[in-house]
Amino acid sequence: MSVSRRSLLTGAMAVGVAQLLTGCQTASEQHLVVKFLRDAVPPPMLGEFRRFLGQRVSLDFSPEPQLADLFEALVRWQHQAEDDTENDSGWLPWGRSPQIPHLSLLGHSWLPRAIEAELLQPLNPQAWENWDNLPQDPIAWQDLARQGDRLWGAPYRWGTTVIVYRKDKFARLGWTPQDWSDLWREELRGRVALLDSPREVIGLTLKKLGYSYNHESPQDVPELFEELQALQRQLLFYSSTAFQQPLLRGDIWVAQAYSRDILAIPQYGQQLAGVVPESGTALWADYWVRPAGATVQEFGDLWIDFCWKPRIAQQLSLLGFATSPQVLGTAEADLPESLRNNRLLLPQGDRLQRSEFIELDLGEASLSQYRQIWEQLRSEGSRQ
Repeated sequence: MSVSRRSLLTGAMAVGVAQLLTGCQTASEQHLVVKFLRDAVPPPMLGEFRRFLGQRVSLDFSPEPQLADLFEALVRWQHQAEDDTENDSGWLPWGRSPQIPHLSLLGHSWLPRAIEAELLQPLNPQAWENWDNLPQDPIAWQDLARQGDRLWGAPYRWGTTVIVYRKDKFARLGWTPQDWSDLWREELRGRVALLDSPREVIGLTLKKLGYSYNHESPQDVPELFEELQALQRQLLFYSSTAFQQPLLRGDIWVAQAYSRDILAIPQYGQQLAGVVPESGTALWADYWVRPAGATVQEFGDLWIDFCWKPRIAQQLSLLGFATSPQVLGTAEADLPESLRNNRLLLPQGDRLQRSEFIELDLGEASLSQYRQIWEQLRSEGSRQ
């Protein structure tokens, strides 16, 4: 809307609008708008939050299908806020656009980009009663979300990259996968699917060889490319999204996948089983963030803190296909049996200690090596 058109509109609204302003401002103050990833907020958990708040606020929680969509929305909201600031005549009390949510969910891999692009506002941990109770090890939440003395994200849930497999097929083989190295076994030739991700595929191969997912010089690992070629010969396909039906049909017997996707499959625990590899794996996490153009609102802080209440954190972990960070600080004996026994949600032994977040800021020289290795590998695969 141009300034002149906006002026005409505000002029037409002037008669009698003063009688409505107080009511609109109150409604805005009592309204919490949150964007999240589809299936990330279980309905029972949101219902409990409504009861917790009583009649003090109306809730507008709406999902997006992909984490990339939430990042793109942050960019749009930043532009929206800038446009509103430039075009607003300054007298309307609601100021910022109502389309900008008070909070949004964001994956950890998008967090550095959002901070660098100034798409976020810093958060205030002093507003959260349960912040100090979050365990810092073995997952360094604050290291990912903090720059200097500013905190840009509040950890909500986390998970892993796992191996998922058909129980019946491996019962016939007489063994079950336990580590990445099992994907190279001859009996799985043509029965494997891997994520369509260079960092995940090269990373699991580095783990097999005893290196970090984030090795800074993968081209200096002499056996790496040969191992990747051998692994690629095991594959039926690469895909980050289309492995579920081939797995259920039996076209593939085993796949690399994200724990949240596996736990959401209805047949998990019946036809399918999963394992966090012994040598460690990649971690992922989702954070609550405040968009740059959002109004700072107490109910947003109440929602973040509510998610860390012990009982709510357990509910999230059981119903939301991922684990609350709060659960890591709870003794296993105090957790529900269904949570204790789910080793995709709570990896056993040192498997979690050996795992790591995929770092995106390795430097251009290192990232270029990963790209070159991946391009050469896929090029060879297309000729086979």
